Formats: sequence, structure tokens, C-alpha cells
Amino acid sequence: MFTADRYEEKRLTLYGDSIAKGLYTKEGKIFKTARPAAEIYAERAGFILDNRSAFGLTLEKCCRKGYFEGFLRRFEPGRDVFAISLGGNDCDHDWKEVAADPFAFHRPHTPLPLFEELLQESIDLLAKGGVKPVFTTLVPVDAERYFKNVICARADGNEVMKFFEGDLSNITRHQEAYSAAVMRAALTNGCPLADIRSEFLLRRDLTSLLADDGIHPNAEGQALIAECILRAFPPRGGKKSAAALA
Repeated sequence: MFTADRYEEKRLTLYGDSIAKGLYTKEGKIFKTARPAAEIYAERAGFILDNRSAFGLTLEKCCRKGYFEGFLRRFEPGRDVFAISLGGNDCDHDWKEVAADPFAFHRPHTPLPLFEELLQESIDLLAKGGVKPVFTTLVPVDAERYFKNVICARADGNEVMKFFEGDLSNITRHQEAYSAAVMRAALTNGCPLADIRSEFLLRRDLTSLLADDGIHPNAEGQALIAECILRAFPPRGGKKSAAALA
């Protein structure tokens, strides 16, 4: 099992999306939380953080651009830990295209079979270089808020609702399939996993942990992510609550 204190000179390289970067959107503008989870964890666990996460980043793009091969060229055994926190953008759609023809088939940015294939290829590639990546599950979506404040801001919501056949739970169920794929890949290959999603789902105040866009955690949500990761991979000296770290 991965533990943060196995490394004397520790460096954490993270490839993730806007959530891993601590970003969120409000009224069409991009903002950053003051204390993203990755920064909280790195500080508490004594890592130098190399956060290569980016708004809109997908697993498919990482593979196509050779980002993981680039990490392997920099990899120092005994020092480096590599983490992947992706899937949220892979499962998303081009909502303008959906609204233009809601009854047609619309490909997600990365179709689920391809996403699963790329997960396995990435794990195999990293394993050949002596790296076992750390994974996180996906933060849940507030479908109503995401539909109202993101989809409807980009496209005709009435037309998109035809694509959903009037059922907004299609958003959450579709995203759940990608989170489950990450969990299966990690467990099948013996990779360390922080199950962030379950922690959020068990919170009765889930919606209060998300920004207005319904997909990005706010400051409290980022603190909860940090708490989940600290529990999964505690640093030397025991655990602290996210409240104490934020």
C-alpha cells in the first residue's frame, strides 16, 4: 500500500482536471480556490507538488500528447509518486452539438470503452517504467445545478432535455460509470486508490460542498478531498481533519 512517508525526498506529480487544480466556474468565469486539496495534502505529507492538472484535461489527451511518457523520463525511483485524477471531462459532451440534434448519437469526449482501454494502457506503460500510479474516484455531480448553470449557459436546455429524455439523472449515472471504471482499473491492477466519491455521496450536505456550477468542489469540498486522501495515505505523525488544514 502507498504511504506518504516511504520517501525521504518526496515529489508528487499529479495529472488531473480542473478539480485537481482547484478551479471552478462562476457566471462563465474561472476562479481558483485558495487552498486546493492537492496543495493541502502535499504540504501535510511533505511532498514537493508538481501539479500538471489543467482545465478540460482528459485521459485521452494525456495519452495522445505523451504526458505519461514524459513523466517516466523524469522519474526517480524512491522519490517520485505519480497520481491520476481524471474522467470528469472524458465523460462530458459538446452540449451545443447535442442541442443541435438531440435525437442523434453523441460521442462523449472519451467514450467509456476507450476510456477503460486507455486506463489499462496507461497502467501498463507506467508499470514498465517501475511506476504504480495512484488514482482517485470522481467527485459526484449536482445534475440540476450543472444543467441550469453550465449546460443551459452553453446551449438550448430544452433541446438538451430531449437528449436526456426528460431525466437529468442521466448526467449523474453517466458520470458514475466513469468513476466505476477508474475504481475497477485501480483494484484490478493493485494500484493505490482514494475513494473520494463515496465520502461525498455519504454527506447529507453534498450540494453545499460544490460550487454554483454543480461539478467543482468549493473550498469546503476541496478540504474534504484533502481529508479523504490524508485518510487513504496518511503522512508520518498521524491524521488531521480537513478543518484543521484548511
